[in-house]
Amino acid sequence: MRSIARIGVFIGIVLLASQAARATTLLQTYNDLTSWEAAVALLGIDTFEGKVPSGGNSGSTYGNSAGYLDAEGVDFTGIWGASYTLQIIDALAAPQPYYNFGSGASLSSGSSTSAAAPSIVAALPAGITAFSLDVMTFGNIVPVTITASDGTVDTVSTTLRTQSFVGFTFSDPVSWVSVSIPGAPNYTSVLLDNFAIGTACVSDPVPEPATFLLIGMGLVMIAWVGRHRSRLLP
Repeated sequence: MRSIARIGVFIGIVLLASQAARATTLLQTYNDLTSWEAAVALLGIDTFEGKVPSGGNSGSTYGNSAGYLDAEGVDFTGIWGASYTLQIIDALAAPQPYYNFGSGASLSSGSSTSAAAPSIVAALPAGITAFSLDVMTFGNIVPVTITASDGTVDTVSTTLRTQSFVGFTFSDPVSWVSVSIPGAPNYTSVLLDNFAIGTACVSDPVPEPATFLLIGMGLVMIAWVGRHRSRLLP
């Protein structure tokens, strides 16, 4: 009985290791568009152009739980404090081109009246294993946090009126991604542009350390059972 109990404990440890191996499905993070595109079958990209009324100095507001659903099936929702706030902003919005990041319109969440942390959550269509975007901040130049549904967290630095590219590939589909500024100071908005989705082109990926741990523990268990088989027989 004692031997059987030990085997049960061992199997439990192996199962825990298996869960740890699956906790994060991130394959790679990219800092340039060319490298990301080389590793991905691109399904679509949203540049947020053509959604703002003509004439400049304006934006289109999607300030509710439905958010903005694009042609690729990505549903964007803006969250600021306890309310919804999301806009597609023209590059010339405001008295000066404050939102001109060099690529036209962009998606923005935030407010100039409170320190509530702004974020944009993108619900992805089924089967997406890769996404990329340009991130920016307006008001205060602070780092932006990218969080994916598999638990991946990445911090992206931003500079004044400049886009910062980041791309990701995963071994399994991810269902959502959050772009946020935790603890944002007053007069701060988070923005994104050129949001692209696709599927990662993966062939014979190298197992992560947690996978090696799982395999090793399994082999140890097999060796242990073989060595003590006689004790388990009636």
